[in-house]
Amino acid sequence: MKTSYYCLLFLSLALANTVISDEYECSHEDLPEEFFKLSKTHIKDSNKRTKNAGGNAAFNQPIRIFVHYNFTAHDGSLSQPAQDRVRAMMTALTKNFQSILTVRRNPDPILINRQCENETLTDSSKPCFYQCADDARLCGIFDTPTEHLQRCFECNGNNNTCTETIRDGAGTEADLVLYVYGTTLFCSNGTIAYAGACQMEDEYDRPIVGIVNFCPLFIEGSSDDQFIFDVAKHEIFHVLGFGSNLYAWYRDENGNPRTSRDANGNPPFNAFGVGIPGESTIKIVNYTDWQTRNGPISKIVTQLVTPKVVEVGKRHFGCDTLEGVQLEDQGAGGTVGSHWEKRLLDNEAMTGFISSNPVFSNFSYALLEDSGWYKVDYSNASILVWGRGDGCGYATGSCGGYIQSKRAQNEPITPFCDFLNDLNNPTNLSCDSDRTAVAFCSLINFPFQVPVEYQYLNSGANFNTSSNLDYNFIGGRVFAADFCPYYISIATSSSDKRGVCKSGNPISNIIIIL
Repeated sequence: MKTSYYCLLFLSLALANTVISDEYECSHEDLPEEFFKLSKTHIKDSNKRTKNAGGNAAFNQPIRIFVHYNFTAHDGSLSQPAQDRVRAMMTALTKNFQSILTVRRNPDPILINRQCENETLTDSSKPCFYQCADDARLCGIFDTPTEHLQRCFECNGNNNTCTETIRDGAGTEADLVLYVYGTTLFCSNGTIAYAGACQMEDEYDRPIVGIVNFCPLFIEGSSDDQFIFDVAKHEIFHVLGFGSNLYAWYRDENGNPRTSRDANGNPPFNAFGVGIPGESTIKIVNYTDWQTRNGPISKIVTQLVTPKVVEVGKRHFGCDTLEGVQLEDQGAGGTVGSHWEKRLLDNEAMTGFISSNPVFSNFSYALLEDSGWYKVDYSNASILVWGRGDGCGYATGSCGGYIQSKRAQNEPITPFCDFLNDLNNPTNLSCDSDRTAVAFCSLINFPFQVPVEYQYLNSGANFNTSSNLDYNFIGGRVFAADFCPYYISIATSSSDKRGVCKSGNPISNIIIIL
């Protein structure tokens, strides 16, 4: 698994040029492998903290986040007004995270690891066998200010003659440094931003350096600052700890590694150089009763099984036997494993497809706390309605099984639906799950056969009106939600993108009153 850093605005559903569905898909297919490899740095004064003694180090300091802007790197092309908007958003985001997270404060300034000529990234305890490089590249790619770099030792081909040739820079007094760019590098059409953790500290493995890049084409062309803010916050969550290249470095509440380490303090690595987390963090589970329209089959899923996340899941779904919360298993490589499963949490902001009304809920806050790197103020979390109280069958099975169970009890199949829609002329409009927007049932007839494990329905609200219907070809249009059909909010050509779903004065040309 790799971590998601690269986000794409995906406006794929055009409905008669007046109605569209807003989704934001996170992917990282175009980013090079070195972007996902983390280096460690040593915070100089180790006497101020005891190695691995997490229980003795207080989490009572609000995280200090320093933001460094470099809008000229890699031919950066953000206009001055766009730069000002990005600065304002990052200032607001910094204040937001500082109100949410407390940490074991770094005792000394953060310094970036230097590189060696013709060698991989080093750390402060290892000299360069030959010469030090003139600069260092964050995440292997981005420019770094010289005054933020560590000292460097050169051996000139002889380990017995190593000398310090470059001294430490001033560094940054912070607990996290975010380097912000505005380049088109790795930005495809519609990309808003991408981000990633580049460096960890070597006592508790907490990420302390990351990059955030705002892609000029979208930033210049959009006036939706709230959506850009939400996307940027999503990305910074990846820097802080929500990513598959970070799970293996998680620690428990006492500061001890959750995944077994070798003599050098490292977890096992896969072929990509990414840490493999132990089963106290990530567990592969075989669902043996995954219900389809043709009966039960087996399905393999990946779950995050850390204690706070499980506690939040039990409470949210109303399932006391819950053992873990499923991670996304569809989409691009960066979406898989680095986001919550869309079927379960839909508009939670840390799913791989961000809805137009994203919610940063207790699930994502609990994940950060379970990393062992933060204490979290949950009062800042937003309320997630989707899936609340829907039970163990919902949380650990297919939406097909959930629909079958609800039908057998003559109960509504909410949050799912079974109305087959025409995307060019959607009908049967209703409200989305949190009643904030007009929505349509996403069940459609695909031009290809839906994978067998995602074929759920043999009947539906209007199936008898569709001639020659092949049930192998129908499913919900959001594949990341396991093709489950549910009501998706729509956008209109008016100033209010999603219509109104309550009584009162109309502010859109689509009004649903329920």
